[in-house]
Order: sequence, then structure tokens, then C-alpha cells
Amino acid sequence: MTILLTGISTGIGRATAEKLLAAGHTIFGSTRKVEDFAELAAHANFTGLVFDVTDRAAIQAGIAKIKTAGPLHAVVNNAGIAVTGPLETLAEDQYRKQFEVNVFGALAVAQEALPLLHAARESGQTNVKIINVSSVSGYLSSPFTSIYSASKFAIEAITDGMRRELMPFGIDVISIAPGPVKTPIWGKGKLQTAAYEDNRYSGMLARLDTYTENANAGGLEPAVVAAAILKALEDHRPRPDQLIMKRGWMAKLVLRLPKRLQDKLIRRNLDRDRRY
Repeated sequence: MTILLTGISTGIGRATAEKLLAAGHTIFGSTRKVEDFAELAAHANFTGLVFDVTDRAAIQAGIAKIKTAGPLHAVVNNAGIAVTGPLETLAEDQYRKQFEVNVFGALAVAQEALPLLHAARESGQTNVKIINVSSVSGYLSSPFTSIYSASKFAIEAITDGMRRELMPFGIDVISIAPGPVKTPIWGKGKLQTAAYEDNRYSGMLARLDTYTENANAGGLEPAVVAAAILKALEDHRPRPDQLIMKRGWMAKLVLRLPKRLQDKLIRRNLDRDRRY
């Protein structure tokens, strides 16, 4: 398979690129800086693309390079950021950036790649699909990561809607929703303190280190998520919504509870400096 994979510099994206290459697939991998894929560039089946998913012209230039490589079988929308902080005090440029990258960026990549996916189907290719990397935060919203959750709830809605729109054309669209993963995203979260400073939420500042360290310590290894993505790519009929998480059954159980009871459970976790 020939696959476009976004956001391969670290974490899930890098692990997925390595896993797919090891399985013999051809990868076009995107990062914002050329040096971020230097280690992968030596692989015969890897082509690096430099674009930011918020830059439509750069995406188009990247897609143009794929056109000469034969059929494009799949897109994995992995690029994303996590903006954290209280909704009451979060800066407008920050919550807009969250959606520009995670939601509008993923949609832009899909829109630009879909002509190639349709062409693959029309040429007789099968198992053509888009995989959107979502999150358990697209199922459950937690304090101080609510805007990130909102972006992932949107990804879940886009995934379902696009799958239903593309069904007549034989293109599948699914989501892979990891729980907490051991990636640099948690370290970055500790640096996002502006929304907590000099306001009623400043008491959280002293707890941010513990909160993020606990999330990282209990997280999945990126390779676990990469394996799930590989399986979903190779499976001709994968489950369209996959929650990849330690004790995922517990998250699904909480979703069935009344909202007020969910609130109490989430507040108890927060008091224990835990996300889930």
C-alpha cells in the first residue's frame, strides 16, 4: 500500500511510520521541518513531505509529489496538538489554533488527497481508506483539556459523516482513538501555563507537573497505537471506531452513566491528579 501519513516527527506518527515501513508499505510522511524525518529518509520506501496542515498551498504541493508515485491507497491523519487550560481564561488564538490544526487541518488533508483516493478506486484498487487519529478525549471531556476534547469530538463527527458520504464510492473512513500515550505532548502541556496565571485557577499550577507525569506514566507506548493503525490499514473491513486504551472498558462504562455521576468520577480523578 502507498500511504500518506501526517505528523511523523515524534510519538504516534514516528512509531507508525516505522511500523508501516517494516511491514513493506510505501510511506509519504509529513512534518513541518525537513530535519524531523532525517532518520527515515534513508529508507527506500519513504518520501518526506514538508508541510504544516494549516497551510493549504503546502499541502497541495505535497500531494502533487504523490501523484507521480502510482495509486494512493490510504491517508492517516495523525498530525495534531493539545492545547490545555481553563476554558474561562484560554486565549482566543490558542483555542482557534487547536481547531485549525486538529480539525480543519485534517479536513484539508483529506480534501486534497481524496481525488487520488477516488482515482485509486476507479482504477480497480481495493481497501482504500482514511484513518483519523482521534483520542479517548473524543469520547470523554476532562477539565483543562476541554478544547482538545472538543477538537477530537469534531474529528469523530467528521469521521462518521465522511464515511457515510464516501460509502457509495468504496472509500472507508475510520477513527483510531488512543487513551493517554507516552509522547512529548505531555511535556509540552506542562509549559502551557498562561491560562492558569493570576486568576482563580492558579492553584492548579503547582499540580500540573504531577498531573501530566501521571498521565504519561500510565500511558500506552506509541508502538501499541502504531500496531492498531497498521492492522486497520490492512484489514478490508476494520471496526470504524476503535478505542485503544488501558482499561478502555472503564471509559465505555463511564459513558453510559448519567452526566452528574460522570462529573463526580472525573472530579475524583482530578483531585487525585489523574486524567483517567
